[in-house]
Amino acid sequence: MAAANLTILDIAKEAGVSPATVSRVLSKHTNVSPSTAQRVREVVDKYSYQPNSIARGLLQRQSHVLGIIMPDIKHPYYASVFSAAQREAGSAGSVVQLYRLAYNSAITDDFISHLIERRLDGALLCGGFIEPSDPKDLSAVLKHLQQYMPIVTICPPIQGLDCVNIFPDLEGGIKKEVGHLARLGHKRIAFIGATQETRSVGERELGFRMEAERLSVKPVLHYENIHTPAMGESSVQRLLGSLPRSAWPTALIVVNDLMALGVLKGLRRMGLRVPEDIAVVGSDNQFFSEYTDPPLTTLDLNAEELGQLSMRQLLHARDSKPASYSQVRDPMLIVRESCGASLSGRTAALLEGGVYA
Repeated sequence: MAAANLTILDIAKEAGVSPATVSRVLSKHTNVSPSTAQRVREVVDKYSYQPNSIARGLLQRQSHVLGIIMPDIKHPYYASVFSAAQREAGSAGSVVQLYRLAYNSAITDDFISHLIERRLDGALLCGGFIEPSDPKDLSAVLKHLQQYMPIVTICPPIQGLDCVNIFPDLEGGIKKEVGHLARLGHKRIAFIGATQETRSVGERELGFRMEAERLSVKPVLHYENIHTPAMGESSVQRLLGSLPRSAWPTALIVVNDLMALGVLKGLRRMGLRVPEDIAVVGSDNQFFSEYTDPPLTTLDLNAEELGQLSMRQLLHARDSKPASYSQVRDPMLIVRESCGASLSGRTAALLEGGVYA
C-alpha cells in the first residue's frame, strides 16, 4: 500500500479490526484491549500513517466544528467573548464557525435548520436575540436545536429550556454601582439605556430600582433600545434637557461603555465637567475605558472568562451527556476618575466589592 493514499479503512483491514476501533485507538480511547491497540499502532507506525481529521470525525460522528451565534464581533464585548471561546475550542482540537444574528432579531426555524444542516458538534449562543422579555417561542426553537446538538447560552436562564447558562450577575453588579455612588454622596442617580426588550437590561433596571430604594436615592430612568456612542451622546442631552437644572441627576450609570463614550462627549458639548459637575459610570470594562477623559469607572463583566467557561462547558457537553445548570459570575467594580472617588483615599469603607484602577 502507498502511504500517501492510505485510509483508515486500509489500516483497519490490515490490523483485522473495524474502522471504529482504529478511530478509538488514534483518539487514545481506553475502551480497546491492549493487544488490539498494539496491533493497530504497529500498522500505523509501519506506514507512518497520519489520520485524516475529517474522516475520523465522521467515524466518531463529530465534525470538530462548533458554532458561535452572536450579534457582531465588532462590538468589543462580543469580540472578547468570541476570541476567548475560539482559543478554548482550538486547545481542544476543534474549530469554531461564527454565525451573526442581529441583536434584536428572532431565531427562526430556517436559521435553526441551517445550523442542523452544518452538522455542528454544538452551539454557543450570546446576545440580545436569546434574551427577549417573553422567551416562550425561543424555548421551543432551541429545544428543536437540542435534538441535534448540545447548546450553551451566555444569558440568564431561559424558561422552559434545560441547558447550561453562564452569565454575569447584572442585578448585583448595578447594585454595586449604585451603592458606590451613594457612598460618594449622590442622591439623584440616572440609569441611561434602560429597556424592557431584553432580560439582561431588565435585571439591571430591577437592581437599580431596588438599591436606589434601599439607599433612599432618587432614581431616574432613561429608556433607549440602541446602545451606541451616538445614542449615548444624544440620550444624555435629551435627558438633561427635559429636566429643570435643580432636578438633574448628579451621577449617571450607563448601560455599557460604548454608550458611555457618547455620554462623556455629550456632557462636554453641554459645557459640563466629569466628575465635578456630574459623575459617569459605565459597564463592560472595555479596553478603551481607562483611556477616556476622564478614565471611566465601570463594571467588569469578565467577557473573556465568560467565553472560555462557556466553550469549555460546550466541549464537555459534546463529549458526554449534556448538563443543565446555571453558573452566575460576580462582576467587579473598577473605580477610576469619572465617578469622582478620591484616589488618594483608597479605603475599604468607601469601596465595597470593587478595585481602584
